[in-house]
Amino acid sequence: MSTPTADAIRESIPDSVYAEYYPPRTALEAAFRAVRRAKVPQVPNIVLSLREELRQPEPDLMRAADLVEQDLAMTGQVLKAINSPFMANRAKISSVRRAVGLIGLRRLTNLVTAVTFSRLMVGERKGGARQIFGFTQEQARVSAAVAALAHEVTADEAYLFGMMQNVGNLIFADLIKGYENEWTLYALANPQNLMNSERRALSTDHPTVGFLMAGTWHLPEAVVLAIYYQNTLEVPAAFDLHLRSLMAVSKLTRLLLALRRGIEDTPALLDQRDWSLQELDISLDDWERFVAHHLANDEHNAE
Repeated sequence: MSTPTADAIRESIPDSVYAEYYPPRTALEAAFRAVRRAKVPQVPNIVLSLREELRQPEPDLMRAADLVEQDLAMTGQVLKAINSPFMANRAKISSVRRAVGLIGLRRLTNLVTAVTFSRLMVGERKGGARQIFGFTQEQARVSAAVAALAHEVTADEAYLFGMMQNVGNLIFADLIKGYENEWTLYALANPQNLMNSERRALSTDHPTVGFLMAGTWHLPEAVVLAIYYQNTLEVPAAFDLHLRSLMAVSKLTRLLLALRRGIEDTPALLDQRDWSLQELDISLDDWERFVAHHLANDEHNAE
């Protein structure tokens, strides 16, 4: 398994302005012990190569496009994602070369990472983990749609976050018999209960394991932190507008997913809704119209 040690994750962020908000070493070590027991796919070379290209002073866009186009199945799935409604492109994009020229390397890399993770998970998960991954795919699409309400968050970043947010849950589903039952009960309505159960079983929780795996996949720091703080009611004041906006998109996405399942607004969900709307400067009326539109689409698609 290619998962780095907890120390390696910590040492990879010495220059981060948010280093103090990363999990303590002891928490990462506990997460690492759990991950070592799970079936974790290796990070594909295409993801590592694109992230490396992004770090170059002058990234070679055509080289990056060529890397993606070497895999015909990957190319098709990436173009499908790029041309999906949530990306809101005005014209259909028919090649990765054109895509990287229009949306840029960073956004292309986000989509390739999300698509690659999805491909790996589809083939690896069974039983309860497959149930959780089906939810994860839905969550990624809804996150991208909700991102239209946030000026600071692009659809591709929200899609990547939504696809990776539950990686900790997927690992717990492999390690804990019947985990999907508690996940179904608590993931949306009361995630703190789910985390408490995880800690009793394996001395760690899904946000910390998710943080570890997000670091392994070299995800953008905002995505890594949003995964770790996904269930936090009080967001650190030091987080910048972009990170706070991504977290707001995450919370509104979970609220919309709960409404899709008939879960009534609990005080905790309402508090997160109000915080998120304030962060994104969205009125309650605008949000309710957005929700009504999406729930109406659900009913139409079900007919």
